[in-house]
Amino acid sequence: MSFAEGCFAAIRNPSSHEDGLPELPEHEALEQLAAFSGLARWVDAALVTR
Repeated sequence: MSFAEGCFAAIRNPSSHEDGLPELPEHEALEQLAAFSGLARWVDAALVTR
């Protein structure tokens, strides 16, 4: 859960919230997509317990 919160906090499109930020470099964007891909894989594989 902490990893998901960290991904969301880091990736939530900061350039639309602050003026003057440089465009995200392609390699950083790909790393962020890879992090979300891994998170999505973990969520898909998770078992819900009650």
